Formats: sequence, structure tokens, C-alpha cells
Amino acid sequence: MSAKVLFVDDDDANLVVCEAACGDDFDVLTATSAEEALSHLRREEVGVIVADQRMPGTSGVELLERVRVEYPDTVRLLITAYTDVQAAVAAINRGRVRRYLRKPWEPEELRAELTDALDVYAMSRKLSALEVRLRETERVYALGVVAASIAHEMKNPMQWVTNSLSFAQRELRRLAEQPLASSIKQQLEEVEASLTDTRTGVDRVVDIVRGVEMPTRSDSGQLRPTDLAEVLRLGLRLVSGELMRCASLELDVTCAPKVRASSTKLGQVVLNLIVNAMQAVATRPRSENVISVRLRMEDAWSVLEVADNGPGIPEDDRLRIFDPFFTSKVGVGTGLGLAISRRIVEEIGGSLTAGRDERLGGASFVVRLPL
Repeated sequence: MSAKVLFVDDDDANLVVCEAACGDDFDVLTATSAEEALSHLRREEVGVIVADQRMPGTSGVELLERVRVEYPDTVRLLITAYTDVQAAVAAINRGRVRRYLRKPWEPEELRAELTDALDVYAMSRKLSALEVRLRETERVYALGVVAASIAHEMKNPMQWVTNSLSFAQRELRRLAEQPLASSIKQQLEEVEASLTDTRTGVDRVVDIVRGVEMPTRSDSGQLRPTDLAEVLRLGLRLVSGELMRCASLELDVTCAPKVRASSTKLGQVVLNLIVNAMQAVATRPRSENVISVRLRMEDAWSVLEVADNGPGIPEDDRLRIFDPFFTSKVGVGTGLGLAISRRIVEEIGGSLTAGRDERLGGASFVVRLPL
């Protein structure tokens, strides 16, 4: 969509002349008052506004001053038939106008000025977009530095846990070899199975810690075929106890696709999305809560969808929900899970989007990964 030129003048005849002179070369809008001009600005992308100084009610300078505050990228021009030095000074100081023009103007001169102004607007928009990307890059880098520091501090404690689990498993196996009652042996087998699950979870944490020790490092170049269904099953197994206490699970795995990814990082995404769904319904009784996990294929994509029947995502939060450190749940989580998950997914050419689940009415997160 091309940016428009907005002429503002209380005289309809002047607007007709402006549109006739510039309508063939530019997408022109007209307004006869400041209120109508602001209405255009709210609905349209206006690259340049050309305002007459002498208008009833709000003057051209006052209008351009407001535009400067609310639409800073829009280039502002002031035009008048009067020799008004004070208006020119005010236009420069208050409205930050690019040019102060006097009537009668030459059509060629006005068209050239509008062309230059639209070029300035386009560059200003590009600069604004680059500033947004720069701020996001800085936040992601800060996230990496914090994560690397935390990972470094976690290494030794996790090694102690790993060593302790290994010792407990060895002793259980040794004890199981002794002549014991069958009921006791069965209990030992159940304990060993539980320790095996714990060891799996600890190994997953250790892998994650290794992956974030260097914030600028990415292992996206070392991808291997990964069974997404198996990653999903393991993720559900790790949170099965808490999930059973929290909600009813609807599981629909219609395929077992393999994607090129890091199983550890993909498992991190799965866990983040499931935990996020559990947090969304955690304040209600289990009998009222439903969490849906579906895995399917669409063309050349593997699609994982995690949805819940919680309150959903407020409209104001949808643009910020993947920002690092953003959270709408006071005292719950760090606001990093979704930001990390999107980064992991995008590193392997996929996408992670958020929306509303039409069937359950709550939040829906959809991961799309290339096969």
C-alpha cells in the first residue's frame, strides 16, 4: 500500500485545485478541517500532510504540531497565502515542518516537493523498522547473556544430581539381584522406572544448559532427523503427573513425522507450550479444564497445535506475547518460554504463532516445521 498525500484546507476550491494538480502522480486525500484530517490519519497511511495555516478552529500550525506528536514519521508541510513571519517560525519550532510554502504555488514545484517528502517518509519508516529490530536484537542478546550466566551456575549442581541418580540406580539394581519377596522386587522395579524418568528429565536439562552456555552459538547447522511424535510423547511423560492434576488431555497424533531438528531443543518447545497451557487453566478446578495437543501433516509441513479452554490471550498482548521477559501471569514464570520457543522454531525454518482456538475458546499455539 502506497503512502498518501493529505491536503487540509477549509476552502473546497483550493482542495479541488490541489487534487487536480497532484492527483495523477500521487494518491491524494483531502480534508476541510483538522478533525477530518485526523480521521484520515487514523484510517490511512499518510506519508505527507499539507496544511493551510488560516483555518477556523484549529490552525495549520496547531494541526501539524499534533501530527508531529501522534504520527512522527508523516512529513509536514505548511502552506498559506499570508505573509506571516510568526506562523513560519511557529511552524518550524512547534510543527517541525519540512517546508513553509506560500500561495500561489507552482504545480511543478509542489509535485517535486511532494516527491522529495515521500522519499523522506519512506526512509523514516525504514529507519523506524530498523530501530525496532535493533531493540529486539539487543533484548535477545541480553536474554542470551542472562541464560548463559544461569547455565554456568547450574552445571555443578546438575552434575551432582546426575551422579546421585546414577548411584541410586546402581544400588537398586544390585539390591534387586538379592533374594527378596516378589512384592518388594516389584516395588524396586517401580522405583527404578521412576528414577529412569527422572534421569531422562535431568539429561534434558543438562542438554539445555549446554545449549545456552554460549549465547551466540547455534547448533541449527547440526540438525538430524527427529521423530516429532516421540519428542511429544516424552514431553507429555515428563509433565504427566502435574498435567493429570490440572486438566483433561485431548491427544490426537495422526502421524509420526520426522523433522530435521535438535530433539533437545524441540523438546524444550513442546514442554514450554504444554506448561503454558497448564498455567492458563491452573486457577480453576480440574473438571473444568481441557488441554488439546494435536500433531498432523499439512502439505510439506508438520504441524503441532497446543490449545486450552482458558481465558485466551488478550488482544493487547498478542503483539508482545513472544517478546523476551513479557508475561501476563504475575508471579508465574519468567516471560522467556515463548520467546525461546519461537527462536528455536525459526532457527530451523519453522514458525510459531498464537491465536484463539475456535472450538475450546482459549489460547492456541501452532508450530509449523518443514519436513
